[in-house]
Amino acid sequence: MNKAQQKLVHYGNLIAAVVRGMEAEQEALNPKFEQLRTAIDTDKLADINADDYAATKSAFAEGTATYQQQLDSLTAADAPARLMGNHKLLVAAYTDFVAGCQAMTDSLGKDKASLDVAAFNAAEQAQDAATEQIMKHLQRVSQLA
Repeated sequence: MNKAQQKLVHYGNLIAAVVRGMEAEQEALNPKFEQLRTAIDTDKLADINADDYAATKSAFAEGTATYQQQLDSLTAADAPARLMGNHKLLVAAYTDFVAGCQAMTDSLGKDKASLDVAAFNAAEQAQDAATEQIMKHLQRVSQLA
């Protein structure tokens, strides 16, 4: 295998690890997100136990930190030349995703009474838009690789 092929394999492995990590984190956080989303939508936020709320806030903060680590790995990646443009677009989309995650975590406030619903909803929309872009750029990378 020549150097260009080795670089492509290494990059492909990194991308696969980031995608697996992102999916695993989303699977772990989704039940907590769904609990909050349902409570907001049904106007029953007051029914959430304070300890559960604190655990959710903590899990969101840890998840955001994990996403940031993945972003750091992506940012530092040595992408093959033919993938460089799509790599930069992927990094930009992942940056937007992490910012949306941080915004959602920040929207939770110190307790459930201080949850900023408008900020929570905006963060969810930002994450959804960024996720669509991430998937689009991942697809392009896989087609070009």
